[in-house]
Amino acid sequence: MSNPKLNGSLYCRKGRWWWKVKLPGEDKITYHALRPKGAKYATKDRTVAEQVAAQIWESAVFESSRSTNNVTDIASLVKMYLEYARHYYKGAEGKPTQEPENIQYAVRPLVKFYGTLSVEDFGPLKLKELRQRMIRLGWCRNVINQRIGIIKRMFKWAVSEELLPDSVYSSLTRVEGLRRGRSGARETKKVRPVDESYVRAILPYTTPTIAAMIELQLLTGMRSSEICTMRPCDIDTSSDVWVYRPEDHKTKNYEHIREIYIGPRGQDILLPFLVRDRDAYCFTPADSEKQRVRKSHFPIEKMKLRYDKDSYRRAMLYAINATRRTGVDVPDFHPHQIRHTVATQVTKEFGIEAAKVLLGHRNLKVTEGYAELEKASAIKAATQLG
Repeated sequence: MSNPKLNGSLYCRKGRWWWKVKLPGEDKITYHALRPKGAKYATKDRTVAEQVAAQIWESAVFESSRSTNNVTDIASLVKMYLEYARHYYKGAEGKPTQEPENIQYAVRPLVKFYGTLSVEDFGPLKLKELRQRMIRLGWCRNVINQRIGIIKRMFKWAVSEELLPDSVYSSLTRVEGLRRGRSGARETKKVRPVDESYVRAILPYTTPTIAAMIELQLLTGMRSSEICTMRPCDIDTSSDVWVYRPEDHKTKNYEHIREIYIGPRGQDILLPFLVRDRDAYCFTPADSEKQRVRKSHFPIEKMKLRYDKDSYRRAMLYAINATRRTGVDVPDFHPHQIRHTVATQVTKEFGIEAAKVLLGHRNLKVTEGYAELEKASAIKAATQLG
């Protein structure tokens, strides 16, 4: 397999290493003293010099705001595609969504090992070689397939912009995704629902704000991102069943209208959190901090305006650990498992169509992946049918 190759040329001047190179986004050759982070002078070690040069190259691709007008190698293609993605993938507030970051994670190994390679020389064998590197990095099969898909999508975009001939992208589409049990890639465990008793056991060991978020998710099955971005202005309280329409949601790009239905129990939980400005977030870290017995030293005014899916997950993990310290045995679980719990309960009691609508899925196949139907139902059917 090919090793990372530096563009330009390294040279030694007065015992220290420099780099002569034309970086992605620049129109002329520049000279760089290869100084490790925090060092005053360029390094005397060639190995360290190569590492510093690789960091400068990646920074030029991922962090520099300088644009490039032509595609010559993989690095320049990646830079141009990231610039496009940052403008294209934006949420309701005009800020970039998670997708540009996902793209950056996907293409980082591509830039590292093939950044100087001509785009027209990156064919199916190179893509498979890159995939093997991802396997050796310990990435799971599903993640590898997703990130290889992102790379293919980048080449497809380049063809649509007439930056590459169609033959380059067409050849990459011949590479099929990794199959379960046939790839050597690590497999992830299927997400299972968590028993509701475990969820309710942790509620006394967190703040009232987090407890309300957990209970509300347990009643509605909404996504973590949806519960974190709730605002009074997004909730229609004019009927017996309230309707929450998130301004931004996972299936928005498919012109899918997401509606989350909140019944009487959910309304009782949510009502105290509606007493605020209509466009303010219902659940805030500042509210949680005020409710804590032990205060942190972090200033409330510097806290984020709302929770995100990561901080919500961490808060749930803290509650689990606090519950264990009291002698109550609860397993590790995360917010997405609560969504699976709701899907299973609704499917069992009201049918898969009801679960599809409640969870906001666009097709039943996705819902089936969430609903863990009990074996007892199958055993009962088999008994009756003989």
